[in-house]
Amino acid sequence: MQSGARDSPEAQSPPGVVELREDVPLKAGAGFGAGGDEGCCAGGPRLILLAFAALSAAITLALLTQIYYGDYEVVPHGSVSSSAAACSSAGTDALKAGGRALDAAAAAALCLAVLAPHRTSLDASGSLLYWEYRQSRTQQPTLYEWGGPQPATVAPPPEPAANASAKPVTRPPRLLAALASLHARYGALPWARVLQPAIELARNGFNVSEGLATAEAAAGSAVSAKGTLRTEPQLAQFLETLQQNTSAELSAAWGGASMARAGTARAAAAGGWRAWSGGAGAGVALQAFAAALLPPPTDADDAERRVVNSLQQAATGTWPPAGVSSGLAAVDRLDTYVALVAGLSTPFGSGPVTAEGWTRDEPVAPLDLAPAIITDEDICGTRYVVGAESSGALAQGAAALAAAGGPEAVERARVEVRHGGALALQVGRPAPAPAALPPAPAPAPALNATPPFAAVNVVRQSADALLSYADSRGGGYASRF
Repeated sequence: MQSGARDSPEAQSPPGVVELREDVPLKAGAGFGAGGDEGCCAGGPRLILLAFAALSAAITLALLTQIYYGDYEVVPHGSVSSSAAACSSAGTDALKAGGRALDAAAAAALCLAVLAPHRTSLDASGSLLYWEYRQSRTQQPTLYEWGGPQPATVAPPPEPAANASAKPVTRPPRLLAALASLHARYGALPWARVLQPAIELARNGFNVSEGLATAEAAAGSAVSAKGTLRTEPQLAQFLETLQQNTSAELSAAWGGASMARAGTARAAAAGGWRAWSGGAGAGVALQAFAAALLPPPTDADDAERRVVNSLQQAATGTWPPAGVSSGLAAVDRLDTYVALVAGLSTPFGSGPVTAEGWTRDEPVAPLDLAPAIITDEDICGTRYVVGAESSGALAQGAAALAAAGGPEAVERARVEVRHGGALALQVGRPAPAPAALPPAPAPAPALNATPPFAAVNVVRQSADALLSYADSRGGGYASRF
């Protein structure tokens, strides 16, 4: 019988063998447990949980490593935008070495003092906005300014301290002293490391830019052709002597803390955007920015037309200020923003050249220095850190960024607004569309502006996305990592 076949000895499995037939019941003790075999699998669920936890920890560690040390194309860690490729790279190299935004901005600014002597120098006046956005987003950016027109009587700075080996000068170069003071407060890298890129460029040489060659030709000085290799050995030697001191020592010896004057940035709010700026032209630039966005413009041309009209009205007074400048923007991985513009009263400075290789500049009027930070109302929205090389360029560039955004806003056609409201077209660049210019009876563009033109260099952060744009007018380059 069928039941007898099932119970027959021949049909029984040998001891210790587990039957896998469908009619074998799934019950405890059926093959498992004999001889203590249940110990092999009793911890199965626990092992699975432990393995899952280990895998989760490994993935988390890998993601954190990627965020802080990985490919910047996935998660950018910082960016610098300036009017010279070598200087932008000097800034991001400082960030890669563990520096903060101030280290990057100082390295780039000192580099520009070597490469762009027609727009800035170690003695340049300056305006800087500093904002630790992640830590203090509810507070306004801090403004630092130095240089500019000086009172008739200025007490000479103290001589270098006994432990300072820096070569004493009658008056320290303003940009250098201000950056030393700010670095002592906000920097993370050794001061010698911040100076090194400028030293190497001055000693080993750099290629003369088109802007520098053009400025030399306009000044009637010894003209170097574009691409010519130039060295500044005296400047390199002077900067090398400063590597033997910390920035705190130099700041104390030079009175740098008093030269970098802390102040309150001018602010404006319009159309869901807020903007802060410094420099003599900040008020006019922010007023034009607000006019462009209230009421909301129909398009970028409409915003541009309103900006130009506002600037023309302001140009009947003391605006625009004098001077030339070089601007940069820097952002680090902790969302610290630095917008810095340093400039001279006249191309190459008012002179003379010192024995250390830097050129003095003695402004007699406020200079057109225009750093800016622009944010929208959303806490995780878009923020722009802007190094604009004139207040007119800032007003037009900021309005374009708010109205359109993207690199095309930085490259957008602009006009120069001069005293009396006259408009000057930028030679060699597309003219603004007719809809972007004020209608009659406002003055029509009748003049041509001569290069170099004021650039607007920008780093943009939107949530965690970090982008940067260098204005081709300045011939610069935006670097990030």
